Amino acid sequence: MDVEATVRRILGFDDSREDDMLIVNIIEVIKSRLKSKLGGLDEVPVELQYIVVEASIARFNRVNDEGKKTASESDVSATYETDDLAPFESDIQEWLMRNDSGKRRFMMY
Repeated sequence: MDVEATVRRILGFDDSREDDMLIVNIIEVIKSRLKSKLGGLDEVPVELQYIVVEASIARFNRVNDEGKKTASESDVSATYETDDLAPFESDIQEWLMRNDSGKRRFMMY
């Protein structure tokens, strides 16, 4: 899976844009955090690349809203996760149990 191309398509980017480096940087940070949670793997496993896509999109959509917990405007309100990987905790733990004989544990802090 080409994670960067997938993120670009989902965000509606057709061609090269000034957001290029921002997207690349977000993807790299998400990959690094996920690899760390997986015990320091060199690469994100193919089965978990969807996490990089989804977490990168969520993070991109929060650019300039860093640290915001809750926002309201008219009838619309938004609350942001402080950890982009939190929604995937059970998926990551399940992958570790299947592929690592339960040696490593993924913990949300």
